[in-house]
Amino acid sequence: MLKGIRQRTIGSYASLFFIFVCLSVLFYLNIINILTVLLGAFWATVFMAWLTNRRLITPVEQITSVAQEMAGGFLDTEIRVEGEEELDDLAWSINYMARELRKNLIVITEERNRARAILNSMADGVIALDKYGQVILINPVVEEIFKIKETNWLGNKIIKVIRNHELEELFIRALHSMQPVMNSELQVLTPQPRLFNIHVTPLKGNNDEKIGVVGLITDVTERRKLERMRTEFVANVSHELRTPLTSINGFVETLLDGAIEEPIIARNFLEIISAEGKRLANIIDDLLKLSRLEDRRTKLNKQPVDLAEVIGNTITMFEGRALEKNIQITTEISPKLPLVPGDQGFLSQVMINLVDNAIKYTLTGGTVHISVKFNEHEVTVTVSDTGIGIPIESIPRVFERFYRVDKARSREMGGTGLGLSICKHIMEAHGGKIRVESDSSGSQFSFSLPLKE
Repeated sequence: MLKGIRQRTIGSYASLFFIFVCLSVLFYLNIINILTVLLGAFWATVFMAWLTNRRLITPVEQITSVAQEMAGGFLDTEIRVEGEEELDDLAWSINYMARELRKNLIVITEERNRARAILNSMADGVIALDKYGQVILINPVVEEIFKIKETNWLGNKIIKVIRNHELEELFIRALHSMQPVMNSELQVLTPQPRLFNIHVTPLKGNNDEKIGVVGLITDVTERRKLERMRTEFVANVSHELRTPLTSINGFVETLLDGAIEEPIIARNFLEIISAEGKRLANIIDDLLKLSRLEDRRTKLNKQPVDLAEVIGNTITMFEGRALEKNIQITTEISPKLPLVPGDQGFLSQVMINLVDNAIKYTLTGGTVHISVKFNEHEVTVTVSDTGIGIPIESIPRVFERFYRVDKARSREMGGTGLGLSICKHIMEAHGGKIRVESDSSGSQFSFSLPLKE
């Protein structure tokens, strides 16, 4: 191609030289004068310059301009020139190269978007470092866990991104040894303490060239919490069932050993056995209710429920106990309170549990206040008391099964330790929420129910 252009260029200069020689010969033979020679040479030069510009310089400039645009990323532009055959071939080759680059770029973009979509949809965190130990990729899970943005992690050392020397050591060890590194459990502040399972794998290129490392971070905090709760639940169930059974067996043995012959003692023992038997039955009933609620085996009989009526019935049920402790029960309910879609039996059980606890843990002469507020989306019922309150460290756990703030006192008052857990599951079955606030002046238990299913 270049050979053909070179030949045409040499031919153009040779043609000019030939015309100049012919004009010189004619001048020498006195056929034309010097002015004619100069004018002829001028116009011949102008014509050849115009021809060279049209067929060579202008197409080359067009090709150069479009090539620069392509280099800047505008691959949709194509070269359209009218020039020498060789330049047409060059323009076609560049256009073909641009089309192939577009195809390859589309494939690369699709692969990158697919990889990014996979990373974004992963439940686990991903951190990638280059061979210099600088962060080159973090997926949204890690950004959410550690509350960081791309501008804060891109190109930084991992210790500057996540302030944990143990985590940094795992990545650096994998980077230097180019061997997988695992850590069964690592505690990191995020800002709350959380447990993570870390698996760091080296990235290798051609000929085992070191490229970097990638770490998979799995949050096992909830898993460990559930395992602990399960272990505690088994232990608590065993303890809660064993205590009344031990008491019953002990008194029965005492009766069989001769105490049955003494009517007063025998009656006292039988009353205790009856009470422990009822408590055992209550625990088993509550466990069955909780099991059905958790397994979604209990179907709610939803219909419009008048919460004012439910609250009124609950207050009537506890008026006698409140009077014994000189506790005043007050209410704040709007007459325009709308009906709530729900299972009246289950909602009554929630109110009974909350009011029962409020009266139990409120000292003599105290107050229990029930208020109901609503907006266009939900109804919120709050049961407040002036009782002994709940320690701040126990508030997150009060809805756990068998969790008691004061175990001895709760058991003494006849509680099974399952009431609040049942309330929580009833609320979840209704699509609502239950929460607690407490301090030394008393506690507030609130639950919210949606007005639309």
